[in-house]
Amino acid sequence: MEKIYGYKQQDLIGLAQMIKGNKKNLSKVFEAYSAQTGKAKGSVRNLYYALVKLSQIDAEFTKKYLDGKPIVANKIVQFNKDEEDWLIQKIVEKQKEGQSVRSAIIQLANGDVKLALRFQNKYRSALKQGKIEEIRLGEHFNKAQLQNQAVKIDEEHFVRLKKEIDNLVNKISQKVRKENSYLKVRISFLEAENARLNNILYGNSGVKVVEYFNPPQAQTPFMN
Repeated sequence: MEKIYGYKQQDLIGLAQMIKGNKKNLSKVFEAYSAQTGKAKGSVRNLYYALVKLSQIDAEFTKKYLDGKPIVANKIVQFNKDEEDWLIQKIVEKQKEGQSVRSAIIQLANGDVKLALRFQNKYRSALKQGKIEEIRLGEHFNKAQLQNQAVKIDEEHFVRLKKEIDNLVNKISQKVRKENSYLKVRISFLEAENARLNNILYGNSGVKVVEYFNPPQAQTPFMN
């Protein structure tokens, strides 16, 4: 798909058609187009400035989609809070990637010098007001919160695992105790049976069974 100033032609056409129907309130146009496409308002603003440039150099496009009337961006559309937050957040993100503030601003402005200057002024203003540090501090707390949640999950997992192990040990212990009880009864029975048989075999009263089944052998006379 063809791109113009880094934007899809279809996006420029869509915004042009929306602006053609409402030229008086660009903020509402940006908001409506953002809701329609899911694009951030800051991205829509950048798209608008690309459309301004395109409308001034491409007569065919302007005739087809803007009734032949180029867009004149004389009036500076003020940033709203969402767009300002978007701009600052994007610059902070690109700084984390190793880009300078200047490089990030030029990239976000798609090479538009006037827009880049506005972005730069807005960033400096936000920096003076401490908004940059607020965002970075907020990210720090969010990261700490995620770490705390991870620790909490680990603790919950440990408690659940410990409970499962305790239940398993209890089951094994119950089984062992049951088997021990059975073995004790069995041993008692065998000891009693052994005593009874021992009394029969080696008892002092009556005929000894051992002597009956194993009589003493006759002695053989000594032969010269």
